[in-house]
Amino acid sequence: MAEIETYAKPSLLYRYRPLGIRKTASGSVRADPAIIDRELGAIEERYVFCPTYPEMNDPMEGIYASTRRVQEKSYYQDFVEDVQNEKLSLGIASFSETWDNELMWAHYADGFRGICVAYIVAKLLEGLADPDASLARVAYGDRPYSLNLSGHRNQERSRAILSTKNLKWSYEREWRLFASTRGKAGHIEGAVRHV
Repeated sequence: MAEIETYAKPSLLYRYRPLGIRKTASGSVRADPAIIDRELGAIEERYVFCPTYPEMNDPMEGIYASTRRVQEKSYYQDFVEDVQNEKLSLGIASFSETWDNELMWAHYADGFRGICVAYIVAKLLEGLADPDASLARVAYGDRPYSLNLSGHRNQERSRAILSTKNLKWSYEREWRLFASTRGKAGHIEGAVRHV
């Protein structure tokens, strides 16, 4: 069977991050030292934090559809539970192909008050200690991922589900780093190109 290949891989990917900078009621600017320490710590300690999908900002994250024929299988509920558990166990970090998208700055970088970290993709991937880590380009469509009962391991199905988003989000030009668990996905020195 033929496989889908991705020949044009980006050399840089970008991660928009908040810094917790807010205007107070009096109009002065206040920074949240804990958020700044967290974001700068990730750069200095060479890791990308990978939360689980319920911790992400999209309420439609991780949805999928299945046909009535699939739903009528006697083991369908067990299958759905297995896929849900696998989705919940994964750590996910989101990246973009672009650093200059105004909507991304507004949504993910504290309304233009955060930072954007550029990663050299080859060095980021080379340094990941997690043997099950992978980087996937998000596919955008007008329908959720269609779940079937054959063809992939649960881990692959879960990653496919979490790599599918509605067309309305296509401006993000998103890539996702999947780690086998929630937490810090370490990388080698030199993976961060600039901030």
